[in-house]
Amino acid sequence: MKKPLLMIPGPCALTEEVQAAMSQPLVPHYGEEWVREYNETRNNLKPLLGTKEKVYLTVGSGHAGVEAAVNALAGCGEKMLVVDNGFFGERIACIAQSYGIKVVLIKEEWGKPVDPALVEKVLEDERDVRALAVVHGETSTGVVNPIKEIGEITCRWGIPLFVDAVCSVGGMEFLMDEWGVDVCVTASQKGLAAPPGLAIIALSERAQGFLAARKSPRVGWYLNLQVWQEFEEKQGHFQPYGITMAVNNVRALKVSLDQIHQEGLKQRFHRHEQVARRIREGVTALGLETLAQGEPLPLVTAVKCPPGVKAEKIVCFLKEKHDIYISGGLGPHKEDTFRVGHMGAMATLEVAESFLEALGDFLKQHR
Repeated sequence: MKKPLLMIPGPCALTEEVQAAMSQPLVPHYGEEWVREYNETRNNLKPLLGTKEKVYLTVGSGHAGVEAAVNALAGCGEKMLVVDNGFFGERIACIAQSYGIKVVLIKEEWGKPVDPALVEKVLEDERDVRALAVVHGETSTGVVNPIKEIGEITCRWGIPLFVDAVCSVGGMEFLMDEWGVDVCVTASQKGLAAPPGLAIIALSERAQGFLAARKSPRVGWYLNLQVWQEFEEKQGHFQPYGITMAVNNVRALKVSLDQIHQEGLKQRFHRHEQVARRIREGVTALGLETLAQGEPLPLVTAVKCPPGVKAEKIVCFLKEKHDIYISGGLGPHKEDTFRVGHMGAMATLEVAESFLEALGDFLKQHR
């Protein structure tokens, strides 16, 4: 096991083969030969997203995908419901408000999954809603929201469901079509175990129809999904986008996807669940508590600090004494929680034991 161990909540550590793909000579980001490679990568994403529908890749972080989805689903003065039970739920609301969208928050305590009954109640109280947005795996707390149940509700109400799955796709089951998700956004650098730099956006057939029929003006060009649709329709065989694509990022993602499918999705998801369980059990045995209630995220665990100890102290100790990189908390839990990522190459029991040993060493010296 080579150190340092990159156990932050993303980006994750890369295999040597994925890193090597970033060093290949550049080729043009257009042309039929390249488009075949690009489309193969997009198609290899579909089983991980649980969809047979349209998938787009754009250059940018997960936030680029989130912003594009928000821009697609509602316009200035229109209403969007946003589940706020963590830092990245709050971030969706912030992005929507910057577009002039009227945001209605469905608030839940950080660390708790949102109650589908609360979603239903808010929909009963609110009218003229254009879409509902929710985070699947909330990186700030390590909790998973019940997307399947929420999808059943949005389908009954006939409104599009947008899911931020940046920290879940690739490390746990996600069934976009089966769960009634209309727009799913993820990114390359977490569960997909590729370098940061690509945002991934999947659209259901209903979402594609919604974009085509929408009358309210869209903002911008780069993060305008209608523009992406138009380029795909007009020149999909030669360059299905209007930007300069990050060729080697796509190639690295393709290598990672090949490795994921070679391992098998069932086996991969089981591996992440097993490691996450071991870390939770180990943390509990050391006398600490995890922040998440309900279903825990198999890729990230948020842990409450011992009384009187700030997260920064633990983060620095593990880095300086054990060559292990973890992260502090976010938002109101910035100082009283620390977060450990266990995804991709770091989702092994050997790595988990190394982390728990280092954490135990800290607690012995600081209690």
